[in-house]
Amino acid sequence: MGKNQKCYSNRRFGVEIEINSFDMRNRPLGYEYGNLPKGIHEVAHLVQQTIHNRVFVQKWGNNHNNDTWILKPDSSCGIEICTPVMKGIDGIKSVCSVVEAIGSDQRITADDRCSFHIHVDVHDMSVENIAAIISWWIKCEYAISSIMPEKRRKNRYCQFISMSDIIKNVNSPMLDSEKIIAAAGEHKYFSMNTFHMNNNRRKTLEFRFMDSSACRCRFDAENYILFVLMFVELSSSLGIPEIYCPTDRMTGYVWLNLVDVMSIMGLEEGCSGLMATLRDWIIGRLVQNTSYDNNGLFGSNFMATVMDDLLKQQRI
Repeated sequence: MGKNQKCYSNRRFGVEIEINSFDMRNRPLGYEYGNLPKGIHEVAHLVQQTIHNRVFVQKWGNNHNNDTWILKPDSSCGIEICTPVMKGIDGIKSVCSVVEAIGSDQRITADDRCSFHIHVDVHDMSVENIAAIISWWIKCEYAISSIMPEKRRKNRYCQFISMSDIIKNVNSPMLDSEKIIAAAGEHKYFSMNTFHMNNNRRKTLEFRFMDSSACRCRFDAENYILFVLMFVELSSSLGIPEIYCPTDRMTGYVWLNLVDVMSIMGLEEGCSGLMATLRDWIIGRLVQNTSYDNNGLFGSNFMATVMDDLLKQQRI
């Protein structure tokens, strides 16, 4: 990919920002009777002051194609803030203005129970394009996980597709487009999933990897949204990888390393503008989330050993 590749697109997207209720409860007292989390109205007022538009507070329920901001209970952390349908750089700025306001309010917290989800509209794409995105996400999944905290890498709410029964091994025959789309929507807790698409609710892909830092830090929110939108655009045009060849790691379902991922996305040394900022963000997250504390495939010790080699390759 070229170094001048745009770092954003006009593709429609929506974001779910999770924060804690003011009493830190997952569910408010009397949740089953429709009681709302403590602090939800105060947060709604903050959002309204930030965006200068309508904000609704409601009981829990599924929402699609929102035309306004919605706040509702979230049983895992307390409060969920749902954006309306966003588009392009103006949409990113709007989301980030709310994240910045949240981060500046000392009453609002976002602990490890919270996360930051992006739903990307792919209604204009063919099943082949969507299957290509899923296939390349599987190949890039482990490398992308390296910029996430260890608690996010080992989290039942953002499970690895590449570690599921969908992929038997890197040598598996490539799935046809419809099968891979169906498989990625078996449940909504894959790091990227087609759950809502498979349930005929909306033709979107959900990306769930990002941790709670993006719920309060504008810089993390902005760069993660840019990364996801860019990944969708680029990977959709790559096609489903060829059947695995041991001499070519771009084939099959074999994991790529972070250098490969950045190369595919045009985030190589020498890129400029937003892309250079995004590249620096990825490297900074890599360093921040890599240590020699724990062992195992998803532990920081193993991750650090692998990433040391990658950093040397990049001369970082």
